[in-house]
Amino acid sequence: MSNRIYAVTSMNRQYYERNGKTMLDSFKKNWECPIRVYSEEKIDFEDNLKVKQYDLFELEPECKAFVERHKDRGDQQNPLELHRGAVRFAYKTFSIFNAVTNAPGDYVVWIDADTYTHTPFNNDIIRSLIEPDCLASYLGRENNYSECGFVIYNTQHPRFYDFISSWKMLYLDDSLFNLEQWHDSFVFDQVRKAYEQQGVKFKNITPEGKDYDHVFINSVLGDYMDHMKGPRKNEGKSRKSDLYTKKSSEYWN
Repeated sequence: MSNRIYAVTSMNRQYYERNGKTMLDSFKKNWECPIRVYSEEKIDFEDNLKVKQYDLFELEPECKAFVERHKDRGDQQNPLELHRGAVRFAYKTFSIFNAVTNAPGDYVVWIDADTYTHTPFNNDIIRSLIEPDCLASYLGRENNYSECGFVIYNTQHPRFYDFISSWKMLYLDDSLFNLEQWHDSFVFDQVRKAYEQQGVKFKNITPEGKDYDHVFINSVLGDYMDHMKGPRKNEGKSRKSDLYTKKSSEYWN
């Protein structure tokens, strides 16, 4: 039997209008699996078999509690300060916690809401990017934190829910703030590295990635998707200068 696959993302109403609608339209056109869309606000679109909306604060009240505890901290007021984005990225991480626990998928794929799928991306491609003995597949970068705009979680791994519990506890007891950085990618890496030291395997899709490389589009994912990270959201597309691998898709030409 083929592994069941679900995707998950999160966004609020403003982000839906800015990037999310385009992301979901391209997802519906080009992906095979369904996607769960988490939001703390009601977004104006109709659920269907491919795309369904979930109330994040209702399903994960601990997310709401974390936001309420910390939203007024002085170090959370600068929207440009990525490294201290504990509250900003809590919506994403709690969406992942809920989806991997409740979506009926053997593999649950996180995909950022500022992506655009330009070429059909089927489930066989997803399966090719994960190994049964790996807890997750991620986009790694040497000398920097991982690019977590795309991560595949293997919910059937025997240590998977231990991993999720360890990750979630950082938010529940606020020990997240003891880390050097507080955004989702850095925090994911800290938990991942701790489990790797225990012998748990993870698959690095981009072992050649360095520093701040835009590894998402330079990996095999770039043959199917674009990730408009940072200022690229306003530009509507990643830059040709971001590419250091050759892509044959018409999208990049």
